[in-house]
Amino acid sequence: MPDGVPSIDLVAGQWDGPRDRWLAAFTPGNDTFSGHLPALVEAPDPLARSYYLAAWQAVRGDAGPRAAALLDPVRTRARLLAALASAAGSFRAVESYLVVTGDLDLLAEKAGGATVLDHLRALAAIPAGSAPVAVDAARVGRARALAALLRRLGEADGAAAVELAAADRARDVLGRYAGGGRWHAPSRRAGDTPDDWAGAFVAVAGEMPEFLDLRQRTELVEFAVRHLGEESRGAVAYPLCRLGRTDLAADLLAGAERPGPADLEAILAGLFGIRADFAGWEAGTRRVRQRGLGRLENLPATLT
Repeated sequence: MPDGVPSIDLVAGQWDGPRDRWLAAFTPGNDTFSGHLPALVEAPDPLARSYYLAAWQAVRGDAGPRAAALLDPVRTRARLLAALASAAGSFRAVESYLVVTGDLDLLAEKAGGATVLDHLRALAAIPAGSAPVAVDAARVGRARALAALLRRLGEADGAAAVELAAADRARDVLGRYAGGGRWHAPSRRAGDTPDDWAGAFVAVAGEMPEFLDLRQRTELVEFAVRHLGEESRGAVAYPLCRLGRTDLAADLLAGAERPGPADLEAILAGLFGIRADFAGWEAGTRRVRQRGLGRLENLPATLT
């Protein structure tokens, strides 16, 4: 392990398993897991505490897609195939695994009679008709991610068609923007309500920030600051990072009372650029170093 990794005491005595298992989770080539988590070093104590408390949850089995792929890619691969075979697969979980590991052979594997790539196509499909903003924004994100993967696989025409459909739905989403971080419903029957605006913020800012103009980005940040204090800090922090406000995101994450999978994902993906998405992969996205927030050590070669 690199120098500067906080001791087990940093997780406030909550680790109740063997110490060797905890240390193995951050050690390349360990005998316990098929991978390892990066170590966060030279970070402010509050942020380090959030990171390692959330990592503790991951080691116990409650891991988000990036953390799962980093810590135990062999078991994660098997779980992904089983989930797809039972029609319970997650596009983002498969995406994270592929980007973290570089295991493109998985795309040709069969799961429930279809290849993993076919499952991804189905999971990223954009149906006709509008849904609530959060749902449609997530669809835009998945479709654009699929387009990036298809380009990487040499399917330029297919990628272009998917991207056009995503752009059309993105325009529909932004056409429902009411200002001030609030949204109109696509129809009375589908109706977004004020209770849905938090989900809309998370999905729009997290999945399609490139479509937002400066005014919209500013208003969404202001909305998050004013109205989302009771939401999951990790869920809000990552979209803030995508809007360029890593400072606000870092404050949120450092103050998390009970950090969990969303917080760990936001630290990895938002603060340190381990986005693990096809678009970032295609563009050659690499980790970033945020001044004053420490650095991640022992990342796999696929992410460095």
